[in-house]
Amino acid sequence: MRLQISSSLKQAVEDLTVRRALDEASQAFAVDLPEGPASSTPDLDARVLLSAATGWSWAQLLANPKAVLESSVVSVWASYVQRRQHGEPVAYILGHKEFWGLEFFVGPEVLIPRPDTEILVETALKFLKTAKEQLCFKEPLRVLDVCTGSGCVAVALAYETQRLGLNCEIAATDVSPLAVQTALKNVERWVPGRVRVTQADLTAGQEGPWDLIVSNPPYLTSEETAQRLGPGQWKEPALALDGGPDGLALLRRLIEETLPKLASGGCLVLEAGSTQMTELTEFLTNKGLKVQVFPDLAGLPRVLLAELP
Repeated sequence: MRLQISSSLKQAVEDLTVRRALDEASQAFAVDLPEGPASSTPDLDARVLLSAATGWSWAQLLANPKAVLESSVVSVWASYVQRRQHGEPVAYILGHKEFWGLEFFVGPEVLIPRPDTEILVETALKFLKTAKEQLCFKEPLRVLDVCTGSGCVAVALAYETQRLGLNCEIAATDVSPLAVQTALKNVERWVPGRVRVTQADLTAGQEGPWDLIVSNPPYLTSEETAQRLGPGQWKEPALALDGGPDGLALLRRLIEETLPKLASGGCLVLEAGSTQMTELTEFLTNKGLKVQVFPDLAGLPRVLLAELP
């Protein structure tokens, strides 16, 4: 049976301490329900949510376990706990997620940024810095982020290239109008006027040549997507996850579309599944590109860099 922590919290406003709130939430998130627990990291989720509800850092919570929560905090906290119990991701509950040291607006219309995707940004930046140093292209360097979602990759690139003094023209596309709205909010927050965001199917309407095209497209198989969206799993948009029966449908189409739009010496940087890298490498090599593959934080192949001669 699901632990009705939200009700118990409301009934015990007078004596709900930090310690009790954390303990009860951790237990609630870890309850073994028929569809699986709400969270695989119940203690961490409880800390993050209580920090947000109270406005206290984790250090403050740790130092004040007997502090009694105010009624206004309890009301917010109870709502957070109830939502997390039903499987809603922490990032959606709070409305933001950190990526590249920046806090991004997120919601159920976009994929939640992952730490592994920062490797995509790192790889793209290395290419841009090398291109700048070797005077490979005329400035500004033209960069296109396809399937931008929250805009985290495009914004991180705009933020970092500005800091590094790299003269870049950056554009981003997404087929989802709701994702475009979220991306525009993040652009305005961190790099106003530095990224042009357009609703488009992959590269439609984006005239080349582009010096760099970067993308974290949907690359889960349809079966994996169904599992990811199943009971007890994070509820993210299928549009941002499903890459077709083998997970490569969007990637193949993206590659076919982007190659004619790359400048001579241009580069395509993609995130994909570790089991897909061999096939993608062969596909791109057969088209005459020089391919390098970079590992994620777990040491698995995750980011592919393909340079056009």
